[in-house]
Amino acid sequence: MPPYRFLIDVNLPKHFGFFNSGNFEFVIDINGKWPDRDIWEYAKLNQLVIVTKDTDFYHRCLLANDGVKVVYLKLGNLLLRDLHLYFIKNWEKIINHLEDSKMIIATTTTIETIAL
Repeated sequence: MPPYRFLIDVNLPKHFGFFNSGNFEFVIDINGKWPDRDIWEYAKLNQLVIVTKDTDFYHRCLLANDGVKVVYLKLGNLLLRDLHLYFIKNWEKIINHLEDSKMIIATTTTIETIAL
């Protein structure tokens, strides 16, 4: 499995310990006012997996076949502590699906995939 790098959308916390490594870039650091299409193009050009809670990326990923991968977090509003616990429990499972999937849909009870 190739090492993945991730682009964290503005709807997720930047100051979140789980994202504190070189594998994560933040839209807010690049341009927090970018429209979704610019975020998509940046992810495509830089081979980044978009991590988001935004349904627009869910819909775009369903229609696109351009190599961009999305981790769609359908988790509702969790406290940071609960979000951290979720990532500890599920992140490895999520990234294990990336090689064969264009989208991972993560909920509090399931992890679903949309195949390439």
